[in-house]
Amino acid sequence: MNMFNVRAWLAVLLGLVLLASACGGEVTEDAGDDAGGEVASDDASDDSAEDAGDDSSSGGATNDDAGGEATDGDEPNIYVDPRGGVFADFQAGFDRSDHPFTQFDSYCVAHDAAADRVDTDDGIGADEISIVHIKSRLEDAVNIGFGIPVGDMNEMFKVYVDHLNEECGGIRGRMLSLETIEVSLFGPTTQEERNAACLRATDDYNAVFILNSSGFQGSATLCIVEENETMFISTQGQSDEFMERSGGRLFSLSNTNSENLRFAAQDLLASGLLTTDDVVGVAAPDTAGQPEDVEEHLVNVLRDAGLEVVFDIIGCGGSTICTEGVSESVTNMRNAEITAFFNVMGILTAPGYIDEMVSQGFQPGDVQFFASDFNSQASELVSGQIANSATSGDLYNGAIIIDFRDTGLYRSEGYQPTALQEMCAALYNDNNTVGALHSWNDPGDSSYGMSVSVCNIVRTAARGIYDAGDNPTRDDIVAAMNALGPVDHSAMIPASIEEGKGSMPNVIQTLDFSFPCTQPIPYERSNGDPVCITGRNDFRPSPR
Repeated sequence: MNMFNVRAWLAVLLGLVLLASACGGEVTEDAGDDAGGEVASDDASDDSAEDAGDDSSSGGATNDDAGGEATDGDEPNIYVDPRGGVFADFQAGFDRSDHPFTQFDSYCVAHDAAADRVDTDDGIGADEISIVHIKSRLEDAVNIGFGIPVGDMNEMFKVYVDHLNEECGGIRGRMLSLETIEVSLFGPTTQEERNAACLRATDDYNAVFILNSSGFQGSATLCIVEENETMFISTQGQSDEFMERSGGRLFSLSNTNSENLRFAAQDLLASGLLTTDDVVGVAAPDTAGQPEDVEEHLVNVLRDAGLEVVFDIIGCGGSTICTEGVSESVTNMRNAEITAFFNVMGILTAPGYIDEMVSQGFQPGDVQFFASDFNSQASELVSGQIANSATSGDLYNGAIIIDFRDTGLYRSEGYQPTALQEMCAALYNDNNTVGALHSWNDPGDSSYGMSVSVCNIVRTAARGIYDAGDNPTRDDIVAAMNALGPVDHSAMIPASIEEGKGSMPNVIQTLDFSFPCTQPIPYERSNGDPVCITGRNDFRPSPR
């Protein structure tokens, strides 16, 4: 694997891994196009919209109040989200009751063990339930310059599982039995290692759940959810096809790849940011599956609405950087006099394409740029590479991104993390054995967000197991997971799991790319001026 492939694949993966790190760091899901493989969407928590607004009716208030719960008597146990708007509306429909895995004053609540527990299924004994954490070794990235501090993920999973077992009596008396399997981050054998990890987790450990917060994609996902009928929860967005083939066993903290494109297209049309007066340029890499996704869920949606779209496919030559036909594509865009350009390219391809636009005479203001998180363009790590050339950064300045993440929200005056984030982070800081103390306002440290993401993944699995009853089978837990309804998401955005909907987010917002960034806590880069992606905090329902 050459260095281009390594760097591209790694940065892609880091993007998806850091869905967690909204606070004090980067939050993304995946940088698909340059991954040279299965397209992924990504985690993490970033948001934006029209104004920075503090009107609670639009969901614009920052979380500078701890909020509260209504728990007296027989009243529903409703968390009062201080941000108002869609956040408060969502919580109003989420009755936490006395459920041991949905409270905010504790990670879990001690509860009675089920009587007459028996072995019910593979991985479900009378006294324990098997789960497996598959970890991609992000530390492999350090030697090639992509080291990003995300903390000790193995320790994070252990802390939350140990607390659940030791302080809360497990789940109805069954302890979670946690095993960890590590795979390489990149290299010629990575896909083989992932498939081997799938088989080890399902055959050797009889895993009821496989959990991942560090990136896991490709055919090994189907090995887990389809071939071995095992539930999988990840930060990473998956394809619609994988979701459909999983039989309700695949869950993600992120939107699917096609949802990223479709939601953005529909929202831009509904808001009037794109109209029939626009000529829109789209250049998709020829990475497997991507041109089809882009054409169906973006290009055709815009064309059906009456917009003229110039759609090119640029070649990657089997690599992870796509340069074939770039000059010709930019000339096509120039000749068509495009007024807008939707960026669906990846971390290494987009900078070269925008550089070529500058070379061919595009000036700031000639084109309004748009993006979603397809190929991780909602990530400062990924889109920030466009500003490696200052003239290209100037051209891309003002790009509008549609995504569910709360990227950059921590830059708001008076910002405080959500109740879920604070509870999860405090538990980890107080109980880990490696001396870690992670804070949301530590610039450059994504460990706080990662700990919250792991916390959320483990507790979501625990909630599904609990809801399946005293002596559940694996199918009972699948059914319970698909009936969870409202769920806690790392940044406490409206999210749910329902039959046929394993991707959790229910909202989107508008985010703005700015270069050079003069906002507080900018995303500092070693090779140029800082960039920022900052949400407008105008969350609204996803156009499902």
